[in-house]
Amino acid sequence: MPTIQTSSRSANTALKQPKELFSYSRTVGGTWNFDEEVSKEEAISYFYFPDSDVNKKINLSDGLQNFQKIPDMLNVADFPSYLRSIQNHEQETGKKIKADIITFRGIMTKLLTLPYNLNSPIDMYAIAYDGQIFLKNNDELDQSRRDKEQEELSSNPQKKEHLERCEYVGYKFETITTLPKPWAQCSRPMIEKRPKKVVNNYEQYISVVRSGIGKVKTVLAGEVDCIWDFLPEGGENILPHYAELKTSRVVDTPHHAMQFEKKLFRTWAQCFLIGIKRVVYGFRDDQYILKDVEVYDTEEIPLLIKDNEIPRSNNPRILCIEALKWYGALLEWLVQSIDRNNEQVAYKIRYVPGQNQVQLSECSKEENEKLRNGAILSEEFKQWRDSIRQT
Repeated sequence: MPTIQTSSRSANTALKQPKELFSYSRTVGGTWNFDEEVSKEEAISYFYFPDSDVNKKINLSDGLQNFQKIPDMLNVADFPSYLRSIQNHEQETGKKIKADIITFRGIMTKLLTLPYNLNSPIDMYAIAYDGQIFLKNNDELDQSRRDKEQEELSSNPQKKEHLERCEYVGYKFETITTLPKPWAQCSRPMIEKRPKKVVNNYEQYISVVRSGIGKVKTVLAGEVDCIWDFLPEGGENILPHYAELKTSRVVDTPHHAMQFEKKLFRTWAQCFLIGIKRVVYGFRDDQYILKDVEVYDTEEIPLLIKDNEIPRSNNPRILCIEALKWYGALLEWLVQSIDRNNEQVAYKIRYVPGQNQVQLSECSKEENEKLRNGAILSEEFKQWRDSIRQT
C-alpha cells in the first residue's frame, strides 16, 4: 500500500499561472447550462456594496424561513455535469484538455490545507482514464458523517439552530452584496431591495481553470461568487476580475483571532488554487448583524497569517509556503503511484487523523465498477473520449 507522510515536502513549488479554460453554471431551477456565453451573461453576479451600507445594521439571518436550500446530496461537486462541460469544450475547440489530474477545487483545498488541518479525515477516490487521473470525494461517507452530526445535534436544538443560521448568513451576504448585472444596468429598486430578496443556494457559476505545481498539470473546477469590477472582453484574463465572498464572526478575542486565521488560510487556498485575487469578508456579531466589510488581497494573506502575533498555545504557526511544498510533494506522489495507462483499477485516497500519512489503496471490485459506471465517469464522456482516441 503506497503511503506518503504528512511531513513530506517538495523542493519544487514552481506554480503554473492559472488560466480559465471555460465556465458553466447551474440555474435556480437546478438545471445545468454549458453555454459559456449564457453563463457569463446570466449566471455571474457583480459586487456592489457601498461602505455606508454597513451602518444599516443588516441582519444576515433575516429570511432564513424562506431559504431555498438545495438538498445536501445534490449540493456536492457534480462530476457528470463537470465531465459534460469538458466534453462540450473539447468538441468546440477540437482539442482534448491537457492535464495530469482533473478534479474540483474543493478536493484540492482539502489536500493543500491538510498539514494544518490534521484532525479532519480525508476519503477520496481516484481513477485513471485516457491518460488522466480523476479525483472525486467520497460524498456518501461525508453525508453519513453529516447525518450522524445532525442526529447528535437533535438533543441540542439551540446549537443546531445556530449552525443553520451560520450556514445561511454566508448566502445572505452574497445576496446583499451582489447584483445580477453591472451597477449602471440595475434599477434603484433592484439595488435597494436586496435585503428582502429570497436567498437560494441552487445558483452556481463555475470556472474551470488550468493550473498546476511542479511538473504536475491540473484542471480544477471551482465556484466563483462574483465579478469584482467588470467583465473583460477580447480574450483578457478574467481571473483577476473575480472575487470570493465570505463571512465570519467579528474578531474580538485571541480565540476568535485563531479561528479566523484558520478560516483565512482555507480561504487563501481556495482562491490561490484557481487564481482569484480578492476576498471580501463580512463580519457579523453574535446577533448576526453585519458590523464590517473588509477586502483582502489573496497574495497578501500568507504574510498576514505569518505575521499574526496572537497567543498560539499548542497551535502551530501556519506557513502557506509549507502547505504548498506539501501539496507539490503529494501531487507528485499521486502521479507517480497511479498507473495512468491502467483503466481497470480504481483507488482510495485516505487520511486518518493521528496516522500522519496519506494512503493509496485499490478499491474493491464493486467500488471499481460503481466509480467507472456513473459515480465518476459517465458513459457519455467515455464514449466521447473513446471516439477521439480512435481518430
